[in-house]
Amino acid sequence: MFLFNNFPPEIRALIWGFTVGPRTVEVNITGLDRRDRKKAFSLVSTTPIPAPLQICREARNLGLYKQAFSDVGSKLRYIWVNLDIDMISIGKSELWHFHAVAPSIRRLRFQREHQEDFWFVYESKELRRFVNVEEIHVVCQDGWFDWGTAAVDISWPCAEENVLLFDPDEDLTIKLTEVDQMCIDWMEETTRIARQEENEITRQELADRVPL
Repeated sequence: MFLFNNFPPEIRALIWGFTVGPRTVEVNITGLDRRDRKKAFSLVSTTPIPAPLQICREARNLGLYKQAFSDVGSKLRYIWVNLDIDMISIGKSELWHFHAVAPSIRRLRFQREHQEDFWFVYESKELRRFVNVEEIHVVCQDGWFDWGTAAVDISWPCAEENVLLFDPDEDLTIKLTEVDQMCIDWMEETTRIARQEENEITRQELADRVPL
């Protein structure tokens, strides 16, 4: 019987490489009190360790995944990730927790309410720390329509066409650029109707002044 270990090392490495695919890795902060940032908090993840790393030492030594996020949280913990392809999903965890690793994250997912003051006024500015992010997914707690001005309100660190909005209530996925254009179209249509109504009122007023 021909065994896997009978393959040359370079062939085995190639096969191990084929086992790697993009994942959504949940990375969350627990035990947080926003009013006291010195309070102890912990890094947790519900995402299983990648299967190849659980099989043998050879797969672990190939560097298919790296230990990351050990700088996040008050306890020394890490999560196995491939930051080149994995989507880092932080849920409602606040962005400032990830300052140390922000430059290494290429794909980011989080859940926010755009009209919430803390996000809109303060936290959205933290996105500038994610200087190498290429793709951002936003789960819209308040629905996608309330994010219509987000292209203007927020300085996104990646191309706006790479920002996707997810509306869990409507089970809808839409690009930020599409929402932006829809809002522009809506404003233009609203302005057109308002002008049309204003012109009609003016026309009616002029008609009323004409003697019979």
